[in-house]
Amino acid sequence: MTKFKKIVSGALTLAFSATVMFSSIPSAFALENWSTIRTDFSKVMLAPGADESQLNFAWYSTEDSVPVVQIVKDEEEFADAGLFTGTISTAYRNAETGTQYFSNKVTATGLEPNTSYKYRYKTGDGAWSETYSYNTQSSENGFGFIAVGDVQIGVGNGGSEQDTERWENTLSLAIEKMPDASFIMSMGDQVDGNKEEDQYAGFMYPELLRSMPISTLAGNHDCDVPNLTWHFNNPNQTKYGETNAGGDYYYSYGDLLVISLNSNAVLKSTKSNNAIAVEHRKCIEEAIASNPYAKWRVIDFHQDIYGYPDHYSDAEVSKCREQLYPIIDDYDIDVVLTGHGHNYTRSYQMENNSTVKADGVDYNASDVTVQNPDGTVYFELSTAASKNYENNKPGYNNHIAKSFAVNMVQSYSLVKVTSESFTIETYRTDTNEMYDSYTINKSDRAKLDESISKAESMIASGEYSGVKLENLKAALETAKLVQAETAENGELAKAYDAAVVLDEAINDMKPVLYGDVNGDGDVRINDAIVLQKYLAGQDVSLSKRQLEAAAVVSDGEPTVKDVTRIQQYLAEIIPSLNK
Repeated sequence: MTKFKKIVSGALTLAFSATVMFSSIPSAFALENWSTIRTDFSKVMLAPGADESQLNFAWYSTEDSVPVVQIVKDEEEFADAGLFTGTISTAYRNAETGTQYFSNKVTATGLEPNTSYKYRYKTGDGAWSETYSYNTQSSENGFGFIAVGDVQIGVGNGGSEQDTERWENTLSLAIEKMPDASFIMSMGDQVDGNKEEDQYAGFMYPELLRSMPISTLAGNHDCDVPNLTWHFNNPNQTKYGETNAGGDYYYSYGDLLVISLNSNAVLKSTKSNNAIAVEHRKCIEEAIASNPYAKWRVIDFHQDIYGYPDHYSDAEVSKCREQLYPIIDDYDIDVVLTGHGHNYTRSYQMENNSTVKADGVDYNASDVTVQNPDGTVYFELSTAASKNYENNKPGYNNHIAKSFAVNMVQSYSLVKVTSESFTIETYRTDTNEMYDSYTINKSDRAKLDESISKAESMIASGEYSGVKLENLKAALETAKLVQAETAENGELAKAYDAAVVLDEAINDMKPVLYGDVNGDGDVRINDAIVLQKYLAGQDVSLSKRQLEAAAVVSDGEPTVKDVTRIQQYLAEIIPSLNK
């Protein structure tokens, strides 16, 4: 494995004291065995499981049989271990050789914290792989992970070979700074050519990836074909926001909930923008329901909606911004991580498409700490391997608090999470020095205080009436009692519970699209069919909000009259379903 190199510039030594620099552009001969590396795209890749007790595996095989994994503690024997079996699907076919590859996916469960494991895998009756190591961490007293922007093997100077070397170099620097990292997050565009398996071979090459899980997003360069989904086994995969490269997914780790959205869906799906937005909402709500007590909520997707000026006004980024920021505002998201722009930017706290600045905070500094902030902070992470852009166009910079762009200098970010704080430190690879640090501190009471403020604003606006308003007022009254009580006794978990209940009442105030029984954001024949099945007692369950959307005639539980009215609307016999 080629390690980073220390280079001392003789010219600089004459003018200044000696400066040690870390190479971000390695020698053209650094990967002398590239011809072999580029054909090895069958490596096993680890991904986070649904929570820290699970680990996901994916690899290619040429055998179409049941995949299995064995994982045991270091001191135990494989012979005494059970098998974790998984699924297999037809994947890449090499047109030149005619070789058919299959995608194998397995999930291991029951892993213990702070434990050294070893694992091996195989497909069917094939031979076991070599043995690899995997060490679990503990989230109890905080943990860390590595976050990187567009690796995009194949687009940088020197092509895939040197991009691979730069990628390995970046990971080496990052893991040296954070040797106990729990996982890696990649913000999309893992490769430049979505079907180029030699580029995937370069992305998968670093040996660290056999012992470190990595979650991957669909970027615009790898979203049109299923190769990304063949190589990686991200947890809790949904059909929401789905393109050929997969849909939204989510996972938890300690106090952290990560919700990964496919932001390409608004551009690649045949569904309406509104329908895709509804799907993203569904994923977020499903993720939050899986871990309602997560202290920190992070969303990641590819397009840099509050990133560098070069992409800010692009049609695809503008569409994503228009679709996503209202959703993010609705769900108390602390941090959004993106890529796409190949430069590092940190926004101000953002809410309602505007900056939110607290008094006394210098957001433009290199080391910033904020207390219980309003809104969400957005990061665009720079490339970890390939090209970047050295420019700063005027006109779209009001949202940017900090930015970094030096030609052919990559960066990586280290994220540190505790129950009280969330910190992102970003390092440049040429000097391995920290460029930016941003810390959010908050207490459990902050969520309740914020929810109460939102409810009070909605009531004071005078825009709402009826039963929902009365429900909101009742929930607010209860929340205020808990607010006063917890201020006295410090029961922070109780304060958090009260905020969750109040948030449900707040979300219930959103307008209902009548006739949208299946909740996909449009009224179609499928909605009438779903309602018919529900009324016939078939295996269909509808949420409270879906039942409300179905009752286009009825004032309570929907009836067959509502089915008829939806059908009349679809046949254009009536102009509207609004009550």
